[in-house]
Amino acid sequence: MKCLLTGIILTIFGMPFFVFAHGTRYLEFNPDTTSSLKIADGATPSQVFFPQSDFLGGFDVWLANPGSSGTAVFDLLNEQENVIATKTVAIGNIVETSDGTRFHIDLNSQISVLGNQKYSIKATSSMPELRLYYSNRVKVVAHNAPIASEYITGVGKLGEEEQEFSFKYALYETTETSAPILSNVAWTVISPDQMRVDFNANEPVDYKIEYGPAGQGYPQSIGFTNEYHFCVLGIAACNFMVSVSPNINYQYILTVKDSWGNQSQSSGTFNSGQGLTPTPLTSLEPSTTPSLSPTQTPANSPTGSPIPSSTAIIRSPNQSSPPDNTPPAISNIRTNINDRSIDVAWTTDEIANSHLLISTPFFITITDTSDSTLELEHLLKIKSGLGANVNYVATITSNDAVGNTSKASISFSTLPSIISPPNQPANQNNQSNQQFQEISVSSQNSPNGEGGNINVIRWELPVGVEPSNGYRVDIFDKNGNLVKIILVSKGSNSAQVSDLENGEYSVIVYANNDGVFEKINQPAELKVGDSFLKRLLSFWLFLPVALGLIGFLIWKNIKKKTSQNISPAVP
Repeated sequence: MKCLLTGIILTIFGMPFFVFAHGTRYLEFNPDTTSSLKIADGATPSQVFFPQSDFLGGFDVWLANPGSSGTAVFDLLNEQENVIATKTVAIGNIVETSDGTRFHIDLNSQISVLGNQKYSIKATSSMPELRLYYSNRVKVVAHNAPIASEYITGVGKLGEEEQEFSFKYALYETTETSAPILSNVAWTVISPDQMRVDFNANEPVDYKIEYGPAGQGYPQSIGFTNEYHFCVLGIAACNFMVSVSPNINYQYILTVKDSWGNQSQSSGTFNSGQGLTPTPLTSLEPSTTPSLSPTQTPANSPTGSPIPSSTAIIRSPNQSSPPDNTPPAISNIRTNINDRSIDVAWTTDEIANSHLLISTPFFITITDTSDSTLELEHLLKIKSGLGANVNYVATITSNDAVGNTSKASISFSTLPSIISPPNQPANQNNQSNQQFQEISVSSQNSPNGEGGNINVIRWELPVGVEPSNGYRVDIFDKNGNLVKIILVSKGSNSAQVSDLENGEYSVIVYANNDGVFEKINQPAELKVGDSFLKRLLSFWLFLPVALGLIGFLIWKNIKKKTSQNISPAVP
């Protein structure tokens, strides 16, 4: 039997619309686990819901009637609880089953409704055995996040009292020729090579986008998906990601369509994010060269230190790479969940950025965060905005340096509300008490006994509890290839490496807590060796003195030879 959550997702937001003789069914709450109640036994049952579209032509309910035939009245009420449509239907004998039997009611005419206002269907009948089916609803309301409303799936009522369940129901639209209303198009920079577009529509829509650098047409596009998404203003927003190049002004055409094929468009421009510093990498490709084995201890690692989980390829700084068409592989997803917060960590097999999106099980965005650093170990934290004891979906995205994208999603539930001790913030994550102050990652060159260089990487120790497993230092060449991993025991704040070839490198230092790696600062630059010209220029202050000394010696030698060629006068 499918779980309740899966059934809701498939029937409401994750499926294409289906067309029946009664019209288009655009919303359905029909989970597998159900119960039933007799209409005549207690307070009048009703179902409160957002219609999520602009017209309502009919609806389904699930019922049983093991007794004699009769009639029932179904009233449609608006948000002010005024009756706007009534339908009396005849109901024959219907065998009682575990899931109930779908029963369709067509309204006398299609009713114009507002997708962001509450409506209700009230059922009344004197039939003693007539039963309505219901199911416990999934709570999707996030604390301080009003866009995720419980009325998206509907709320059952008995009399005036709202219940912890929703009656099983489905909504239909008979026909439509009007185009959807598109509004509130907004662009957000996620990283230098990724943008997110958000918008609203007055009914469920599918969408596509065409875009390109301003004045150069629309060579890039994301097509229709044949899935229809609910994004009525004030309730939810539709959004999706597009790949871009940094520091460019783009033009776009956003097109939305409803299930009948009616379309609307919005056009405009947006600016992509600023380029990374240093310059974004341009050539990354998994290689057949030896990789760091999960059981291999990196150079200079202390005995007994945990081995990093990364299996990234290690290359020579001068090794070239073919064009990269392979997205990064996401693995080793780890979470730390509290009542109103979550930390998510993961690993990629090549350097990539990080994005974390938190949504409801119906894919309505709650909050997100990102990090543009290109790295192998990723950690993002959501510290507020989540509700206690609520179901969510966390979607992680990593883009490599050339824009190849990988995604992974996990479902999770926040913990029940935690009562904090006095003088302690409610949302504090007690698992980690590390506070790094004025953190810096630096390097210096010093000669060794063999005329080479010892490169020293230093950082400050944290104020508070140190990471349980010390530190990890990742060194990358200018092409983004991992050339060395160094593990350092806690209590130390430096690492030495002496076998790097001349060139430019970037260094990332992580705090290691049981295999979760948290950057203690942004990447630092490391330069090994200098060019001949640069070394020559470094001595320019001594050049005049050297030239003066050489000139003096030449002049003295000439003067000496001249004096030897002159014969003394004879008296």
